[in-house]
Amino acid sequence: MRKTLSLLTLALFACDPATDDAAAANEEANVDVPVLAEAPTSAPAEAKTPAKHRTEAMPDAEKAFARARQLIAEHYVDTSIEPAVLYTGAVEGMLARLGQPAAYPINELMSPRELSELLHDTGGTIVGVGVMIEQVAGILVIRDVISGGPAATAGLQRGDRILEIDGVRVKGKPMVEIVDKIRGVAGTGVDMFVQRDTEEWHEKLVRQTVAISNVESKLLGDKLGYLRLRGFAETTPAEFDAAVAALQTQGAEALVLDLRACPGGLLDAAIAVTGSLLRDGQAIVTTTGRDEPGKAAVAKGDGRWKDLPLVALIGPDTASGAEILADALATHKRATLIGAPTFGKGTIESIHELGNGWAIKLSTGRFVGAGGEPLPGRGVKPHLPVPVAADAQPDPLEAVPAEADAALAVAKTWLEDQAN
Repeated sequence: MRKTLSLLTLALFACDPATDDAAAANEEANVDVPVLAEAPTSAPAEAKTPAKHRTEAMPDAEKAFARARQLIAEHYVDTSIEPAVLYTGAVEGMLARLGQPAAYPINELMSPRELSELLHDTGGTIVGVGVMIEQVAGILVIRDVISGGPAATAGLQRGDRILEIDGVRVKGKPMVEIVDKIRGVAGTGVDMFVQRDTEEWHEKLVRQTVAISNVESKLLGDKLGYLRLRGFAETTPAEFDAAVAALQTQGAEALVLDLRACPGGLLDAAIAVTGSLLRDGQAIVTTTGRDEPGKAAVAKGDGRWKDLPLVALIGPDTASGAEILADALATHKRATLIGAPTFGKGTIESIHELGNGWAIKLSTGRFVGAGGEPLPGRGVKPHLPVPVAADAQPDPLEAVPAEADAALAVAKTWLEDQAN
């Protein structure tokens, strides 16, 4: 089975740990499951520091590996070390030797839990309390609250600090352990001790299925629509269409498409969204595999948003599927790009199950933009350069437009000038 998937910063969600039935049904050890065009939004707290590797290769390396394994088994001083631990490390080492963007491993070993999280995320829903969290100086902070979730309904806000979960202090604990405490079955409760400024209180929440919105939108002024894409999941094309239609109903006559924090995701979803902004038959992307001919994707259908005046904001965190979108808009002179060069990843990952519940995420293809040039290393360049900090976090939707958002200010001025 092969399909396209979105990879977000899943370690930051409080979600259902249940396994994916579709993945469990795959009995072959090396069956392709998803194909990804993504890059992480940020390095997780437990991310490994890439090791420095030797540039030379051993002669007869395969035999040397077997000999090293034998010597460890016979002579290593600690007899308690399990062979499975060594073989796990060996797989990790092989994958680490493959092409990796700095600090963001894309070829990696995935545990059953990590695989389950990735597969569950593609459906656009999670089971949890609806918060994204991060650690700041050892303190657990709410980075974002998902609209419609238990946390949002209870009034929790971005910036609130979570001090305890079910009576257990969480300061300094590993993120994985914290997420495990937040997770649970739909309908069960979790007690969070929360701090905001000098106020502290217990917030008792009931876990439920929460829809993850990958599209945020609002009307700026009377005629300008603002739309932020957070990622491409199965639900994103429908979310995108609904958001643009709602903005037009509110009076929007032009659109600012914010891709600055979009890491990519579902390849098919990225193609669908891109196609809705182009004319029928216009090139979007060409994907290639090691032993496969190039496969071109073009816009299909009526391109319902093809005539809407448009600018797109891009930056260092605009990656993969979002780069495909930005490149196609620029190639066909459909939009003016404003901001900083994009990430420049350009590879497609597939998930291969190993037959024991674990899997490897492996780069199995590349993509070439609509303009016919590969994107890795160079990314997509803006028409109007405006500095965008590599570690910049999106403003809450209610704070848009922020005075400090220079790229958005340039976009508004550009569209106003074109309308006059």
